[in-house]
Amino acid sequence: MSRRSNWNVRYGYETGLFILVSVFDILRTHRVLQSGKFSESNPLARWFIDHWGYDGMIGFKMILVAVVVMLTQAIARHRPAVARGLLRLATAVTAVVVIYSLLLLLQSRGYV
Repeated sequence: MSRRSNWNVRYGYETGLFILVSVFDILRTHRVLQSGKFSESNPLARWFIDHWGYDGMIGFKMILVAVVVMLTQAIARHRPAVARGLLRLATAVTAVVVIYSLLLLLQSRGYV
């Protein structure tokens, strides 16, 4: 007899997009910090970098991604519209950070 799970991923597209943009954030942040011209402005993220290097930064950011995904999935069980809105907001905020870090990198190289 097989057990059927009650756990279904809600808003798979929005969740996947948030995870994808978050991966871009990690890659872009790594590249900007590796340039040596910038430092991490988030004190908590900087603490992780200072203690565990880039692996710490990746771990910190992935923990944040996991927390957002788990919270929105839990919220979606009772308030689906709120969960979808939170995922969209988290994706938009993360995308702004990605664009900003890309602009910083381009500016440091004299392209902007």
